[in-house]
Amino acid sequence: MSSIQQYEDGHIEVLVDTSIYDDWVIEKVLYWWTTDYVITRKRESTPTFQTISFVLKRGHIAIDFQKLKEKMSDDFIDYKNRQTIRLETSNIRDLLFAKAFANNDDFIEVTFKD
Repeated sequence: MSSIQQYEDGHIEVLVDTSIYDDWVIEKVLYWWTTDYVITRKRESTPTFQTISFVLKRGHIAIDFQKLKEKMSDDFIDYKNRQTIRLETSNIRDLLFAKAFANNDDFIEVTFKD
């Protein structure tokens, strides 16, 4: 997240640098805000930036803007870290899935000793 601001009419705009946060991260963050807000995404003239607009849904109560900024910042960092871990452990996960769903005769059992 590069910047966040609230306008007089109550809508909020977030500028996101997509060279830092890719679509996977952005979508994970936005998903949790869809309960209270109508969210739209727009690419900027600079290809590495997106503007994300949040408009409060009818009948929902807006949270304090400072709390929203802090929570959104936390969410972007959290999902960026999750993505890093997901990418770094994908080979291990693939091996575990292959082992779990394969015929037991296809793998050689290894016994680890101290």
